[in-house]
Amino acid sequence: MKSYLKRPAFRIAMTHLLSKKRQTIVAMLGVTFGIAIFIFQAGLMTGFQNMFIEQTVNTSANVRIYNDVQVAKKSIYSKTLSDTAQSWVLVRNQKPKDEEPRLKNGYQMMRIIENHPEVIGVSPFVGSQAIFNMGIAQVAGRVAGVDIERENNTFNVEKYMIDGDLKRLVTTPNGVILGEGLAMKLGAATGDIITVSSAKGSALQMRVVGIHKSGVVELDNSRAYINIRNAQKLLQVDGSYITDLNIKLKDINKAKALAADWQKQFGYTAVDWETANANVFSVFKIQNMVTYLIITSILIVSGFGIFNILMMIIYEKMPDIAILKATGFKDKDIRTIFLTESLVIGIFGGLLGLIVGWGLQQIAGSVKMDIRGFVAMEYLKFNTSAGFYAMAYIFGLVATALAGYIPARKAARVDAIDIIRSK
Repeated sequence: MKSYLKRPAFRIAMTHLLSKKRQTIVAMLGVTFGIAIFIFQAGLMTGFQNMFIEQTVNTSANVRIYNDVQVAKKSIYSKTLSDTAQSWVLVRNQKPKDEEPRLKNGYQMMRIIENHPEVIGVSPFVGSQAIFNMGIAQVAGRVAGVDIERENNTFNVEKYMIDGDLKRLVTTPNGVILGEGLAMKLGAATGDIITVSSAKGSALQMRVVGIHKSGVVELDNSRAYINIRNAQKLLQVDGSYITDLNIKLKDINKAKALAADWQKQFGYTAVDWETANANVFSVFKIQNMVTYLIITSILIVSGFGIFNILMMIIYEKMPDIAILKATGFKDKDIRTIFLTESLVIGIFGGLLGLIVGWGLQQIAGSVKMDIRGFVAMEYLKFNTSAGFYAMAYIFGLVATALAGYIPARKAARVDAIDIIRSK
């Protein structure tokens, strides 16, 4: 590297750049602006997506097994008769079968899954729609009947408690932990008494023992944790009744394959976390595409700036190029000079862009905001990983190198004799 800096080609390139300081600064600022916008905008998008994935993975099942009850099922007659049957079947007053969304032998399934080497934990779950009442406030939501110790060991529920004590759900006979949004709708606080009613008509007086904030707005606005036995009482079912098995894995990337295996093994629907959030991830893909198109357009514009500046230098330095060739410089040496100029612009403009982009992230990330979308955020989250900054810098260098290649190639093809004759 040091030997290259001492070479005549490098010194000539630096002389060209320093002789046109204003043009050089403008070109550098183009690269700086492009990389700063890359770091800020792409960092914001990927930072939000990473946060959403982290909260989704940490607060919900990597694989969920449940009984997907089909409301409209084919009748026995339609299953047994072929399409070519030459007969008529008349059925009067066929009644739909009242089928519960329970997992038969759910606890036996849980024990089998727990022994899988990729499984961290399994939490049994009884889910049901419910009406929450406190005074005149009445809110529709969903009860999550859980074994709170298993649920906490699997999904670290205690980490997201903002008030109250998770353990009181075990010690308080009719305790309930409300999602933050649900508590706000009811006007409830820790220690208050609320009434929880199920679709079966049963109701329980329950004491609020805590407030939970997962950060996933939809869950916080509707979900309440209760003891699994209380959930079974509300639904008027026996102690073996569970509707879901929520599974946490060591490697979330294996969720899709394991879900397919368990669905085949147990005969119930098994959904991995990516499939369950497919709609959100499709929105992320569109956001990423738009973001990178905008950033690429900015870098292309800055690339044209570098291209124009180098072309101007070439036209102004035609006599110098002729002299260099006459004194023994080869085409590749001339090409190296102008490629060096574009890379110097890219290197220093890129470094400044990293600093400006980091500064913009720090300023925007320090402003408190109350954002509620897929997830709730008090502050904007940015991707600040070293790999992300390195990718932005390399992206800028590649853009400047490509912008400088054509002028460098043109300079190398200049015929020294034609230049001398024109003078």
